[in-house]
Amino acid sequence: MRAVVAVLGRIGLIVAGLLIPFIILEIVARAFGLAPPPIPDPTIWDFHPRLGWWHIPNSGGIFYSSFNEYETEVRINSLGLRDDESLDSYDIPDRFKLLILADSFGEALQVPLERTFYKQLQAKLTENGLPSQTINASVGSWGTDQEATYYAIEGHKFNPDLTLLFFFTRNDTVNTYAPLEIARNGGHIQKSFYTLDETGNLILPEPFDPDTVYDDIDPPDPPPPAPWLETADWLWLHSHLYRWLAPYLRDTPTIVKWLGPSGLLGGEGRIRATHPAIPVPFYVYQTPLRPEWERGWDLTEAILTNLRDRIEEDGGKFAVIIIPAREQVYPAEWEHIVANDQVMRPLTWNLEHPNQILGQILTRQQIPYLDLLPLFRAATNDRLYFIHDGHWTEAGHTLAAEAIFTFLYEENLVE
Repeated sequence: MRAVVAVLGRIGLIVAGLLIPFIILEIVARAFGLAPPPIPDPTIWDFHPRLGWWHIPNSGGIFYSSFNEYETEVRINSLGLRDDESLDSYDIPDRFKLLILADSFGEALQVPLERTFYKQLQAKLTENGLPSQTINASVGSWGTDQEATYYAIEGHKFNPDLTLLFFFTRNDTVNTYAPLEIARNGGHIQKSFYTLDETGNLILPEPFDPDTVYDDIDPPDPPPPAPWLETADWLWLHSHLYRWLAPYLRDTPTIVKWLGPSGLLGGEGRIRATHPAIPVPFYVYQTPLRPEWERGWDLTEAILTNLRDRIEEDGGKFAVIIIPAREQVYPAEWEHIVANDQVMRPLTWNLEHPNQILGQILTRQQIPYLDLLPLFRAATNDRLYFIHDGHWTEAGHTLAAEAIFTFLYEENLVE
């Protein structure tokens, strides 16, 4: 009997030794507010047959960074735009109308509306004697294709004086070209795609029907069972320590590949575990280009040219702003990624490659453009990108607004 008690005592000590550090860390996480709140992000997007997804009018709420980098109230107005709530009509009298077409950098969930680059730009133009109104039609994860479609079905109704398309170098080519985007999403299809015919002419997409998209192709394999998913959901609601650590673990490729399929890192970790070991967008920096990337750039050029022609036919002006990725501005981060990946190390990479290709396209098509990469690299005073989120901080938005303001006057895009 004494032997049994002794064994149980030792087991109890072992269990206590394992639990006590976690209890202490849980107390620390709670005491110092290290974890984000357990509430989900507001639902501000919904399915759209032409755009893939679009904002829900009059929606919004508070967005929290998983890494506690920001806490932002976001409101979508009655037109589905993240812009002034007073902007409730296509008719905007006595203002210079500036249509913004972008992805999550323009949606800018990380900063208050008044600190976004487009509202700062609006204020600068107005202060300079040009009363202006932005029309921010930016949506997270959109590609150039969806931005062009938005102009065709909605944006032109505002009769904008100037349309600025923001091109994010890391993934906009991916988002636009079906083979790359579908591979990035692990075989899932979320929208219709533009294509080119045999002679290079642009073919517009049909409306997207999620019920028939896999009629002619095999759907992606369903994910394996995730026995720890419910446990992860419970931990997210009740454990500050879990909410603090889980985002970091999901950001570590080896760990998410190992633990993600079990569900222990939550639904997001389970999805990330199915993604390619090397993210598809990284190949935008590879030289020479792979054939599928050449086709992606050809399609991008056709979409940009078609959009320019449509805007000019409507009497407006068009320009492109090139948004650099964080690893381009801080190349040491990219060097760390490559150095720690045995598949990437022997390949040839050029962080300026997408900017060079896009610059050649825009020059060839006589589309005015501003490449923000040199300016952002030269800025050393403030952190321009959130470390984990990867989007612009308020300092990044301010620098972009100042650069775009100067560019518009230098290119005679405003008077």
